[in-house]
Amino acid sequence: KAAAPGAEVPGAAAAKPGAPRGVRKVLTSPLLEEAQRLAKAGQAKEAADVLEQLAAGQTGEGRAQLLVNAAGLVRQIDRKRALALAESATQAKPDYAKAWMMLSFIRDEARDRKGALAAARQALALKLSPKDMVDAGRHISRLGDDALALQAVRKGYAASKNALELASFTLRVAVQCADWELADRITAQLRAEHDAGRTAQAAETPRTHLLWCDDQATNVKVVTEFARKLYAEQPPMVTQAWPDPAPPKGKPRRKLRIGYLSYDYRDHATALLIMGMMRYHDREQFEFFAYCTSWDDNSALRRDLLSRFTAARTFAQSSDQKAAEQIKADHIDVLVDLGGLTEGTRNGILAWRPAPVQISYLGYPGSSGGRYVDYIIADDYTLPAGEERHFPEQIIRIPPTYQINDYAARWLPPAPKRASAGLPAGVQVLGMFNNVNKVTSTVWATWMQILQRAPQSILWMLDPGEVARLNLTRAAELAGVGAGRLLFAPRARQEAHIARLRLCDLILDPWPYGGHTTTGDALFAGVPVVSLQGRNFASRVSGGLLIAAGLQSLLQPTTAAYIDKVIDLLNQPDEIVKIRRHLHSRRTRLPVFDADTRTRQLEAAYRAVHERRLANQPPQHVRVGVTVPERAKPEAAADKLENPKK
Repeated sequence: KAAAPGAEVPGAAAAKPGAPRGVRKVLTSPLLEEAQRLAKAGQAKEAADVLEQLAAGQTGEGRAQLLVNAAGLVRQIDRKRALALAESATQAKPDYAKAWMMLSFIRDEARDRKGALAAARQALALKLSPKDMVDAGRHISRLGDDALALQAVRKGYAASKNALELASFTLRVAVQCADWELADRITAQLRAEHDAGRTAQAAETPRTHLLWCDDQATNVKVVTEFARKLYAEQPPMVTQAWPDPAPPKGKPRRKLRIGYLSYDYRDHATALLIMGMMRYHDREQFEFFAYCTSWDDNSALRRDLLSRFTAARTFAQSSDQKAAEQIKADHIDVLVDLGGLTEGTRNGILAWRPAPVQISYLGYPGSSGGRYVDYIIADDYTLPAGEERHFPEQIIRIPPTYQINDYAARWLPPAPKRASAGLPAGVQVLGMFNNVNKVTSTVWATWMQILQRAPQSILWMLDPGEVARLNLTRAAELAGVGAGRLLFAPRARQEAHIARLRLCDLILDPWPYGGHTTTGDALFAGVPVVSLQGRNFASRVSGGLLIAAGLQSLLQPTTAAYIDKVIDLLNQPDEIVKIRRHLHSRRTRLPVFDADTRTRQLEAAYRAVHERRLANQPPQHVRVGVTVPERAKPEAAADKLENPKK
């Protein structure tokens, strides 16, 4: 998510040349100094109170900026007040673009996407610096107006003379729009900077970086630098493990407390995956706390998932420090962050060290920077032996695949008729349901070669929006593939999506950032996935899932082999049928779908790292065996002991 402008209290930064004129008048004000002190101490509400008091004596841009900064301070803890402050800022100076952008951010966080887009468009119509124009463009892209977003980032990036600090943000919009001319130009610029040892200056965002770079060492450098800039060092709240004394003879051992921090306790792919974990967790030995940092979407999935925790707490409008204090008060032994540095990240909570052991798992395929995360969870394929040398964290390896899922407990919906899905009869369907931002010009060229060699095939993709759709169609025609051989599927709810996947003959996996949940969905639907062997964590997840499904033959070493494998399968439909039967008949036995064993492996890992902490030993690499002790099947859901809305 784009960073909101004006979220800092004006002061030292404003004293530099080029400071907003409206702030210079109050630089020596004792009130401003007090606001700075309060903000630095983490007292956001009190700092905002002082800024609002100070704004009462200002007019024009000075007043607007003070109100914008006050809104930025409280947007996380009091959205209603932040909204009122941002609206007042737009009234104080209607042509102050930062006020409109702050209003857009807050409306977006309140799930008012239409209002957020209107405010962002208003900002873009005003005078903006190149940086602010690119920031506005990437935010507008998230809000759904790709054409305006691409126009804004192109204009801002060009006006900056292709400034390196804006490259990653511009790239994010370019790949979402399949604008490969711009994307390839930027990735060449970024690659040159990394090759020259200027990774810090490249200032890439981790998720966008992974879309083009599969060099593990560079990946870790990027995320480490990103985390260093984004999260300040904080005094650790917990430095020692919570006491776990040996129980008296005949008494049960104290239950280990596991906290799961996530932005995705809602109708989201991550929630669907971790349902498998929560379905099988051992409540005789552990207690589980959900820490939710997003909104309540009122979905059945959210209610069911949160009902399986010992307690569930919401941090959507809590500061990082307040959230960390609650985690500390809950005496969490192992805190597991399920999002990493993805949208909605709250790794600032982890920066306070509210638990003695902190782990990154599932949501982000790689390092979190190492300063506040002790371990990441992987497997022998996604992070093979020797690769740990690149990581500041220690590695927990869970073979054969680290990824949890809930497919074995779910009903496989029947496939619809082809006509109802908009598919013609008598064609071979190659599916690709990843986000279009994972499709590079090289990937597209490879797929076009497949379509050329398989004239009876079509490529069925998730609809990427009007701008990307037009760019993909043009690129296909330039490759000699008719536009009619590209079909686009609308977004659908999970059950309907799984059902339509069954209409595909094969799924094509992109690279270097391959499918993760999308690959699991396809295997659950019984559809073969052809994937390219990767060189880093993000590019190897599909391969790990294929190995756990007993389908190593679908994992190819080169693009030429990838093409040949797809063509061979299309020419031998009986082989596709065999793979489908393999996936369907063994679904309850294949390791890729064995959530019970995977959950027990996770629990064994939690116990191992906790006991090291109890012994005051530093973190070290852990590998959990494939076979762990059996146990009785738990109930489908645990009793809910606390209202998750509290």
